[in-house]
Amino acid sequence: MKPFLKAAIVFYLVIYESFAAAQHAAEFTANYRASANGLGASALRKLEILDGGLYQLSNSLEAMFAGQVIARLSQTSEFYLNSHQLIPQSYDYLLSGISTRTTAISYDWDAGIAASSNNDESWSIKLVSGVMDDLSHQFALRLRIQRGETENLEFELIDEDEIEVNRYRLLGKEILNTTLGRLNSTQFELLQTESSQRTTKIWLADDWQYLLIKIEQEDQSGLHIKLELENATVAGQKVAPLAN
Repeated sequence: MKPFLKAAIVFYLVIYESFAAAQHAAEFTANYRASANGLGASALRKLEILDGGLYQLSNSLEAMFAGQVIARLSQTSEFYLNSHQLIPQSYDYLLSGISTRTTAISYDWDAGIAASSNNDESWSIKLVSGVMDDLSHQFALRLRIQRGETENLEFELIDEDEIEVNRYRLLGKEILNTTLGRLNSTQFELLQTESSQRTTKIWLADDWQYLLIKIEQEDQSGLHIKLELENATVAGQKVAPLAN
């Protein structure tokens, strides 16, 4: 990490120590089951705190058919947190099996440039404050909800050679039935863009630092994708349902 950026993060942590403590993100491990029009998969999502206060968020998935693994997907995003924002450092995506794809992003905040690549293509993208990647912005959404922000939920993301905007809308509160039992949740919708014809809804756990509980996605072709929480541990505590 560049000395200037490291010094800036230390400065924020010292000056805003009391506020930053409220924004500290606890480590978690969560297991999910996934399905896509009957095709089953298992998924694992983890947040770990590495040396130097670097956060690593990882997401992995294995798709099965007839008892055989037909596809594996892994995503990893590393970032720092200060009292105001998430500062991404790197992003990696790997899909293998019946289809292959490799994506990577390396952020150089001192130079103001991100190196982005997809398979054999690569680009240099001018960085702007607040820009993230597909995985880190999902975590940033949780942080903003924890701060009580429910409007203007917009995130700029690097997508290959350009920067796109993801916008979310609050749909409301819901007591959601899950494999674990009933959980208090907040539901959001990812607003469609001109290039996307999919509807996406997500549910976050109110009592567990807004851990992801469920995702439902459907496109115009009829493809229906669902991801549902099976079990999780947040800050060393097992996620438990509401008492009856």
